[in-house]
Amino acid sequence: MNPGAPPHWSTYVNVESADDTMAKVEAHGGTVYMPPMDVMEAGRMAVFGDPSGAALGLWQPGDHLGAQLVNEPGTYCWSELMTEDLAGAKSFYKAVFGWDAETQGAEGPGGYTEWKVGGRSIGGMMAKPPTMPANVPPFWGVYFAVADTDASLLKAQELGASVLMPAADIEPGRFAVLSDPGGAMFSILALKP
Repeated sequence: MNPGAPPHWSTYVNVESADDTMAKVEAHGGTVYMPPMDVMEAGRMAVFGDPSGAALGLWQPGDHLGAQLVNEPGTYCWSELMTEDLAGAKSFYKAVFGWDAETQGAEGPGGYTEWKVGGRSIGGMMAKPPTMPANVPPFWGVYFAVADTDASLLKAQELGASVLMPAADIEPGRFAVLSDPGGAMFSILALKP
């Protein structure tokens, strides 16, 4: 919706009512980027920015429920908020969606927060690292599951992707960060068995 914004992947959160959720967004300091609208009979969608400006979509299902296959190679597996205001994000997302936040490690650089619903992890959050350029705004990153990170990284490069962060091992598995040929950043992750 913003012609000046760089290409990017978007995450949508499934909600019972896009209108009611957007009212909560506004009440808690978020910004409406695109008000709720019907997508034929498929559902109702909206896009907002949290108080730091990180964009996130809302999806109220109609005939289309949303992702029905996740965490398998070739599918979506995780979304992660990169922000400078961890405390503000915890307060905002709790008020809007009811998400709990569980932080491991230090609060800030080096720590990691998992968003939880009913005790189940549904996404993550971390502080914007000092190595990231200052002009990069807060954002929600998207991860896709792969069977083999290194092989997928090579294949993506053959298809025109650029490597932003080479493959590395982290707690849940092996990941890498790329940008697609259009310049949109995304991550791949081979989960540990």
